[in-house]
Amino acid sequence: MAFSLRLAAAVALSAAWSLGAFAQSAYPSRPITIVVPFPAGGPTDASARVYGKALADDLGHPVVIDNRAGAAGTTGSAFVARAPADGYTLLWGGTSTLAVAPGLYKNLKYDAKSFEPIGMALRGPMMIAASPASGIRTLADVARTSKQRAVTVGTAGTGSIGHLSTEYYSDATGVKLTHIPYRGGNPAITDAIGGQVDLVFDTAAALYPFVKTDKLVAVAVGGATSYAPLPEVPTMKASIPGAGYEAYSWFGLVAPKGTPEPVLQKLRTSMARAAQSAEIRRVINEQGVEPGVEGANAFGKVIAADSAKWSRIIQQANVTAE
Repeated sequence: MAFSLRLAAAVALSAAWSLGAFAQSAYPSRPITIVVPFPAGGPTDASARVYGKALADDLGHPVVIDNRAGAAGTTGSAFVARAPADGYTLLWGGTSTLAVAPGLYKNLKYDAKSFEPIGMALRGPMMIAASPASGIRTLADVARTSKQRAVTVGTAGTGSIGHLSTEYYSDATGVKLTHIPYRGGNPAITDAIGGQVDLVFDTAAALYPFVKTDKLVAVAVGGATSYAPLPEVPTMKASIPGAGYEAYSWFGLVAPKGTPEPVLQKLRTSMARAAQSAEIRRVINEQGVEPGVEGANAFGKVIAADSAKWSRIIQQANVTAE
């Protein structure tokens, strides 16, 4: 009798394991939702939709984009962190939501470790550009002018990547700049063009059209290498020896912690194939950004490294969320 019970239990366990394995191997069997934690129409949303279509084509099931905006992207991010870890609710995360927000906001309901990396979609270096009226053309000019008067720099707001990149520059060089926060990058760019601020710190992709038309002067970029559309503009890394300065804005796909490995592997393989598609390459070239780092491990290392870096800058500069 005892033997029969043990045999029945073993059979039941084996059946349950087989069903679980089958469920994972059959993934996906229904639509997948990618949560974009910002409103529709912005750069985060646009990149998610292009990749969502490519993933849907590759996986053979619909991919739905769900815009859950609020609290600087943390509302949608927290929603995914709490979602079932089954591969059907994913997050289109970025530098601001995954690497900055956990160090900026108190009592946040998630951190970078709340997610499993699937793949980085794209990244773009930050850029510091000058108003033509400022007389600033180089980083040496920034340092020299700062000794004569206050040098103002506009960014998309307190705690934005542009603001933290500014504090990172000051930390690396000792050059103090007067931060002027705006409600978004466009007003900061407009005032820099008009001469109301000396500098503006934003993504290279956002500033490039104005540099190209001589409305702004590109001073330096924050990438590890030169920015392809403006190869003559020096990098901060080369211009500030020993600082290892790198500042990127990136986007990518992550899943809730605990998502089964077979599901993650399927998503990672699909993401890698999507990155090689002609449509994705076309969009990356048009937007003036770079492909993301290859592989989930590399993406995970970027998230961890940027989380540590921006948390340090936030604490050191005493940056508090608005």
